[in-house]
Amino acid sequence: MVSYSVHGSLNVDGSLKKLTLDFLNKLQENPASPGLHIEPIRNSVDSRARTGRVNDQFRAVLFELRDNHDHHFVIVGVYNHDDAIKKAQNVSLSVNPVNGITRLIDTTTEGSVKEQASKPESLRKQEEAAAQAEAFAKAQQEPTPVEIALPSKIFADHGYTAELLEAELGIDPHATETVLGLSSDREISKSLRSSPPWERDALIGLAAGLSIEDVREELGISAALSEPDNRTEDAKTIAGLKLPAAQMEFAYLDTPTSEELRKVIETKDFDSWRVYIDPSQRTLVDANFSGSGRVFGGAGTGKTVVVVHRANRLSTDYKEGSTPPRVLLTTFTKGLAEALKSSANALNPLFPEAERPGTPGMWIGGIDQVTMMIIKAASRAEIEAATEKVLGRATPSVRVFNRNENEEFWDDALLASEQTDLPQEIQHPEFLSQEFESVILARSITTQKEYLRTPRPGRGTPLNRPQRKKVWEVIEMFMKSCSREGKHAWPAISAIASEILNARADNGRGRLFDHVLVDEAQDFHAGHWRFLRACVEPGPNDIFLAEDSHQRIYGQRHVLSRFGISTRGGASRRLTLNYRTTEENLNYALGMLTGEWIDAEGEEDSIEHYRSARKGPKPVLHRFETEGEEFEGIAKLIRHWQDTEKDIRIGILARSGPLTNRIVSALSEDGIQAVKTQNAEVAAHETVSVMTMHGAKGMEFTHVVLVGMGSDLIPMKYQLEGLGQAEKADANQRERSLLYVAASRSRDELVLTTHSAPSELLPGIAH
Repeated sequence: MVSYSVHGSLNVDGSLKKLTLDFLNKLQENPASPGLHIEPIRNSVDSRARTGRVNDQFRAVLFELRDNHDHHFVIVGVYNHDDAIKKAQNVSLSVNPVNGITRLIDTTTEGSVKEQASKPESLRKQEEAAAQAEAFAKAQQEPTPVEIALPSKIFADHGYTAELLEAELGIDPHATETVLGLSSDREISKSLRSSPPWERDALIGLAAGLSIEDVREELGISAALSEPDNRTEDAKTIAGLKLPAAQMEFAYLDTPTSEELRKVIETKDFDSWRVYIDPSQRTLVDANFSGSGRVFGGAGTGKTVVVVHRANRLSTDYKEGSTPPRVLLTTFTKGLAEALKSSANALNPLFPEAERPGTPGMWIGGIDQVTMMIIKAASRAEIEAATEKVLGRATPSVRVFNRNENEEFWDDALLASEQTDLPQEIQHPEFLSQEFESVILARSITTQKEYLRTPRPGRGTPLNRPQRKKVWEVIEMFMKSCSREGKHAWPAISAIASEILNARADNGRGRLFDHVLVDEAQDFHAGHWRFLRACVEPGPNDIFLAEDSHQRIYGQRHVLSRFGISTRGGASRRLTLNYRTTEENLNYALGMLTGEWIDAEGEEDSIEHYRSARKGPKPVLHRFETEGEEFEGIAKLIRHWQDTEKDIRIGILARSGPLTNRIVSALSEDGIQAVKTQNAEVAAHETVSVMTMHGAKGMEFTHVVLVGMGSDLIPMKYQLEGLGQAEKADANQRERSLLYVAASRSRDELVLTTHSAPSELLPGIAH
């Protein structure tokens, strides 16, 4: 059997793509073919190094390995003939004696870690970028400086020595000594360029406060080998290439297809080709749970990547000739669902796609789209039975409220029930909507008796028994009006769809899906969770969700055990390493998250140990006198970025729709083409995209401008009028989440602008 590992540095351009693909296909068909000229290299540091003929001018550099079952080639790259010979003479594969991880050592491009220990790389580029951004500020206020962590102190506090980390994790002592000599943990990544990726991540994690066990778990690093290893060197090397940590540097292809090989050749960016996952993420992709599973963590830590990879694994896990499993991959909005489908296609263009929800294969769609498909396909009898179970009365019609109808129906219910003497905060449509969703729908309540007996965990404003009776009268009148008109809020529609599925299962028709995977789970409401629980039978790998409680920008928080979904213990894993956002932007975004945050298991969610391996300029706040000057400043900044940067995508994010309209018009008048869009695919191909902060969920940009960051807009005061203190606190927390989401969309540079006093929710602003 012929298999490959491809090193991450492989990069083939132009006409070489087809030639290299032909070479790899021939190598797989017959490695002994004379036309390939697979030849050992004289004076090579590794006797397994080879070159192979791509054409008269170019040769591939590779290693040839063999064990009892595998004929394995490690592809390093394609070079001009003489360069290929030199490369092959100076590269080697090494197996870490402590943890068994294979790495590539290339003396043609790397200095040793020991040499780098005395010369940490300068931070000149990031300082220049910060200076350029600052030049645009008429007046500015920078975030409160983040305390610089001294690695030597952190390591000393935890007892981490070079000898200990070598013995426990297999980290090169010279790499540890390099870190101990740095003035800030921010310099680790650049100072260890020649170290294997897993080693850099391990040291960054340790400097962030992770324990040795935490690092082992995140990177899939085994404890030190205790038994003598009698395998051949080739067998050890092949086994080491398969380890999760090694696959941060190599992609292991077991009997690769031509399509997989083509992706390797045609994609310049290795991480993009793989839809990159690190070892901690891979563990979640491959894990099998007795029930439900969960991944949680901050923005940019790869939760969505895990969900997409896992969905692909589950949907393709079937024998040839049999029927693919029925898999649902869903998320909160249509735009996010489109982004998931794009990622799924990038990962595997041949994934089995379902014709409709519930047929073999994977169906990808927004959660509300799926529920409405169930509603529309249901019979009148099914709808009447389901609405009676949800609302206590049957109705043959189910339509969605228009924009303002939810509030209007609550106002009418208050008047019709004659309960207008309730305290103002309890009469508020927002409070009543939340009570209906979080208590009535979440607990399947249809009578006053049930309502008076049920607990109200998570509901801030308390209700005594007389108040509960009055609130029930309002809710009952609301449900009657909804049933009479056949119009409902989305949570009720999802609950109705769940009862349709439950009735079908009770009648022997089974459940709709075998596996359900959910992205952005923190935004799902009670009706969604009732629906998802009804979609799949409780059992192995039934529901897998990705959430970040700090990104909850819609609805209420829920504890999923109330819906028969539990991910406690080993079925839940936290990701903490950010791959998208620079450390400076990440720290600023995290600074918005004050207060207590509760996750889907009802436990406090911490931001401790969140970290980034990337560096960049500090976020900057620009203050202007008028909105017109603010827009002019943004236009000037955009032109500067366009003139000095390549391959940029700029996101202009605003709190409200009207503000996005004004900024698009202003930029157009200034000669800048800016596209207003909420579509991730459209934004991916535009230089300047304008959208609301809500619409930016799930997207990323190289540069982000948060416009209108004044206290007059954030938070929106009118939305808080009449709310009780608990509901105001929750609304403010959602506003902080929104700012966190918006700030963490930036990959490289983050700029904030305002022409009024800055919002008190921003880090560094006095409260």
